[in-house]
Amino acid sequence: MTFSELSKMVANHLVEGERGQQKALETFLQCSTDVEKALESLFLFELKQRRVSQDAMLKFVKSLPQAEWIIFACDQMLQAPDRWSTWAVAIVLRKCMALTTWKTLLLAEVCWSQRLSFTDRAIASSTPVRISSAIGGDTLYVAGQGYNHDKNNRSPFCWRNQWEYDNKKELWRLIPAPTGSSDFYIVSVYAEGYLCASNISVANDPDGYLQKKALVPCGNSPPDATGIWRLVTLEEDKYAFYNASQDTFLSCPPDAADGYRRGVITSTFHPLDEKRSKHREWEITAATMPLMETGIYDFFEKNYKKASVQTCQAIKSPQRIVRKFFTIN
Repeated sequence: MTFSELSKMVANHLVEGERGQQKALETFLQCSTDVEKALESLFLFELKQRRVSQDAMLKFVKSLPQAEWIIFACDQMLQAPDRWSTWAVAIVLRKCMALTTWKTLLLAEVCWSQRLSFTDRAIASSTPVRISSAIGGDTLYVAGQGYNHDKNNRSPFCWRNQWEYDNKKELWRLIPAPTGSSDFYIVSVYAEGYLCASNISVANDPDGYLQKKALVPCGNSPPDATGIWRLVTLEEDKYAFYNASQDTFLSCPPDAADGYRRGVITSTFHPLDEKRSKHREWEITAATMPLMETGIYDFFEKNYKKASVQTCQAIKSPQRIVRKFFTIN
């Protein structure tokens, strides 16, 4: 059986859903004379055909019996960011790293450093990130108690001016949700609460489309489906947060409530309205960039002088153990 024929057969099983997963794995393992070449062929085939869902492919990759194969598969997927969500692949890679040592761990760490941006790594490891509106780069944050919507809910806003440190109100964590590889809870570091799409209506927009409040309920209990957001990659390093339970996107119209704060709402998508669509676009950046990881990143970018400076600084700092930056909490 040729690699092309094997790829087609495995893909045919994977599109069958849950019942096809075991068949796909058995077929792949029984017929692969060279696993890495077979994986490379499978991803090239799927890059052209685009039949297998991301969740199905990632589940197949996680089922591979050897860590080296999982790492190789993740590396192949990360070389096709237009086909696979890099942060979703990064989550699989990170879980694999937690179970490996020595040479295999080194292979995974090289893939992690070479293929992933700092933002991808932060999302995959649920470390703090900053989320900003694509309009003006205004920072998403949770306001203090004086701005609570009511006694049970805090209010998120976007700050129009230059953000100044304020008790970590601007920091968030993206925690993987159990509903899909692109689904996350958005957790406020400051409030320790989950960002949710509420049913509380606010004034309709100028064209009559319904808008609803986004809120951060007090308490740290995991929310229902209103607190699960699908991360969608847009162009130019922008993202959107889609709430399937409400069929709405997290949005931030440019009008400020008091000159400084822009209200954060949920609204439906307007595909033919470029201006209003901009309201739902967000930027995500890692809150911190460890020196050692920065040095490794610069090395792979062939910026060797900068890499050596960053690495030396990391060695001199208390954070001098490379493995520390890849520890799975």
